[in-house]
Amino acid sequence: MVGNISPQCAKLMQQLAAADFFATDMKLYLDTHPDDAKALEIYREAVKQAEAYKRAFEESCYPLCAKNAGEGCSWNWLNGLWI
Repeated sequence: MVGNISPQCAKLMQQLAAADFFATDMKLYLDTHPDDAKALEIYREAVKQAEAYKRAFEESCYPLCAKNAGEGCSWNWLNGLWI
């Protein structure tokens, strides 16, 4: 365990953070280069990658936000990673 989080969850969190950062960076680029078709394609793939890491994290570790906890979830929010 690394702090409150397993090594597997820590790795998934790092991958999610990197993918989400890249998607956000591409969005900012597209704000100033809206006609760059290649950048738009890269952005769409980056968003898919970030979503895939988010799903993998939530399936293996814990929900990242309350709305993803599902119905009848007995999740204890105090057990998640606080950053």
